[in-house]
Amino acid sequence: MPKNTFTKYKFLFLDIDGVITPTNEFIPDIPPRISEESIKLLKEFTQKGFKLVFITARSSVEIRTKHGVEETLKKFNLLNDSLIYASSGLEHLTYAHEFKIKNNKLVFKKGDAVITLKPVIKRETFAHLDQLMLYKMFLGNDIRNALKYEGFKLRSAREKRLLTDTRFFFELEENNTKERKRMAKEAKRIVNSLHESFKKTHKYGSPVELEVIDIGAGIAIEPREMGKHLGVLRALKKEGVMPRDKIIAYAFGDSNSDKLMKIRKDIIFFKVKNNKEFLRIANKLLEKY
Repeated sequence: MPKNTFTKYKFLFLDIDGVITPTNEFIPDIPPRISEESIKLLKEFTQKGFKLVFITARSSVEIRTKHGVEETLKKFNLLNDSLIYASSGLEHLTYAHEFKIKNNKLVFKKGDAVITLKPVIKRETFAHLDQLMLYKMFLGNDIRNALKYEGFKLRSAREKRLLTDTRFFFELEENNTKERKRMAKEAKRIVNSLHESFKKTHKYGSPVELEVIDIGAGIAIEPREMGKHLGVLRALKKEGVMPRDKIIAYAFGDSNSDKLMKIRKDIIFFKVKNNKEFLRIANKLLEKY
């Protein structure tokens, strides 16, 4: 595209772990760290008019923690040019204006109530979300017990833990690639079997189809209708993009499931192996502008 061509909407959709982080290793509860090279490159994209959209399966707590992604973006003056969606698009990390309160009283300055910005999380619902709450309470135990019955030794500290509001997370006592892949395969059989059973019995209510994902540190199980395309759609809606509007958009992820970010034909998706490959491809894209 010619460098003098103006397009109102430009987006860079980004998975976080394994794309803009210096390592591909995913460690639950440890906030991901954006590489210095990525920070520099992202700043160049914003200077070319791109809106940065970060979409991660991690929870808002992991993104908003001290020294987390949000704090890093703020430190390097990138937060105003960014949108952050956690829990695969379910949670939008943003800010809202609120009255400043001190000692349970409004704070006034020169006769006016002081307005301040407070961090908030805007939640988005999807079909069967209320039903999933029941799944979180009961289905996790069913899956865990079935995996244990098949001989898998799960880490007790995390076997019941939900990675996000929409994911179950199971981790082996000793993370072995071959054994983890076998567990993922067995988990798929289990959830498919449970789904067929729920369709007949309606145990826990209306059945929700589940997807099993090998995320390296363990396996995650989430509703099939969930995915990072939800973050893309929410970002486009927030920026006022209509279906017929022309956009320039690139999306980067490190897994097959990240391809869901290509929800529109004009979004070009790149699956990268690591941060180094992301930097190489993204730098070439920048040369067009």
